[in-house]
Amino acid sequence: MRKLKAAEHQFKAFLFRLFAPSLRRRRGANATLDGRSMRKVLFLRPEKIGDMVISFPVFDALKKQFPHLEIGLVGSPRNYAVIKDDPRFSKIFLYRKNLLRDFRMLRAIRRERYDCVLDMINDDSVTTLFMSQLAAPGKPTVGIGKTRYDEFYDYNYLHADGVGGHIIENTLRLLEPFGIDTGNASGYAPPYVSAEAQAKVHGYIKALGSGLRIGFNLSAGNPTRIWPAEKTERLSQQLLARDDKTQLVLITAPADRERGETLLAKLDGSVSHVPPDLNLMEVSALISKLDLLISPDTSLIHIARSFHIPVVGLYCSAKKNFQRWRPFEQEEGAVVSNHDGHIFDITPEEVFERVVQILDQRRQVTS
Repeated sequence: MRKLKAAEHQFKAFLFRLFAPSLRRRRGANATLDGRSMRKVLFLRPEKIGDMVISFPVFDALKKQFPHLEIGLVGSPRNYAVIKDDPRFSKIFLYRKNLLRDFRMLRAIRRERYDCVLDMINDDSVTTLFMSQLAAPGKPTVGIGKTRYDEFYDYNYLHADGVGGHIIENTLRLLEPFGIDTGNASGYAPPYVSAEAQAKVHGYIKALGSGLRIGFNLSAGNPTRIWPAEKTERLSQQLLARDDKTQLVLITAPADRERGETLLAKLDGSVSHVPPDLNLMEVSALISKLDLLISPDTSLIHIARSFHIPVVGLYCSAKKNFQRWRPFEQEEGAVVSNHDGHIFDITPEEVFERVVQILDQRRQVTS
């Protein structure tokens, strides 16, 4: 997999060197973009689910300032589940890494005649650089965190990492050319959850009762972020023993269903496993009704925080990644490993202590 990724990067670097002379460069400093005179804008976010979830505050802030704007979005098969029914977007296009299909996608985008293109990838990307130039030729392009490709964007804003910039705060800076004060923009914007999704999980949520509802996500896209089984069991037992009214909800991706069922069989008390037929948005509806979510560094953390649900996240110690992706506006909500590459050394006692800390703080606020 690493060799394939390296080959892909080398090929894209070759394409950049080949076509760089023909790319449009920034023509000096531009005035503020006039959103009132625009009709359509296009956002580029062909990444993972978590990347898309942290982008929703940008869409909401733009629509709040300019309600008439139609928002087009380039997503990917990986994040389509979280956007496919979202009324925020008038058009959704999927970048599939398939030359023929992506060429057709680009033609469809150009027919929409967008007035501006905003590249949401918080780094240099050959893919979105070319896409930003070809999607709406001659129209303003806005980027964030571009260093090598800075000159090819009409507007580009560097990260605020030097002062602890969170990925949500960084991404909101895309709106600065529109004269929007991003410091006053809300960083909370949940994904769209349909009435049907809410209705589907209503019975399950009601059956949990009125006790403290703690979600425990056992899944992660990367094996280095999947906690050992003996530690998930020990933490679960600690949570259930703390309060006999605690309702522990195990959350797993379909591929990890067996691990969840194995853990469930070992536990006594009020514990359940989410139904196997729930899709991502139905799980999101469930998360919105929790009192707290425990999860490795995954998209579910960002979904929970978008609903103002407290989280305890398990993170690798990679400083740059943690600084950007830690729980939004919840400094105490993370347990950090001593290793850059995995979370295996985090102990159940560390996680349990953090859970108790957050629940005690919440009780003090509500009492």
